[in-house]
Amino acid sequence: MISFILNLPWTILGVLAGIVSIPKKFQGNKNPFALVFTVKSFWWYTWQPKMRGARAMTIGHVVLLSPNILEHDLEHELIHVEQAVRIPLIHPVLYAIESFRKGYRENKYEKEAYGRAGNIYIEK
Repeated sequence: MISFILNLPWTILGVLAGIVSIPKKFQGNKNPFALVFTVKSFWWYTWQPKMRGARAMTIGHVVLLSPNILEHDLEHELIHVEQAVRIPLIHPVLYAIESFRKGYRENKYEKEAYGRAGNIYIEK
């Protein structure tokens, strides 16, 4: 419960991102607790060239799934929620530092999520 409270600012940001991404479907996940939005697109994030083909993303306890998700992408994103529970409040900052230093493919948080979920990275 404490980690959820500490992650609340990120979760609120995730809900707002879900709303502006034009939600088509909404559901809850119990373990880990997450709000899951299936959205039309991440139109608001296209300024970031590498995100143009994004299949999904996690912000706090919110998972956003695009129409082009593949098998195990939801599981992958729920692992990111688990990471946020393990490292509340600062997980997004640590994730960004890790991506900046090592790149997306070598990011330890992504390696864990891909390894545990069994999904694959597809180069854009």
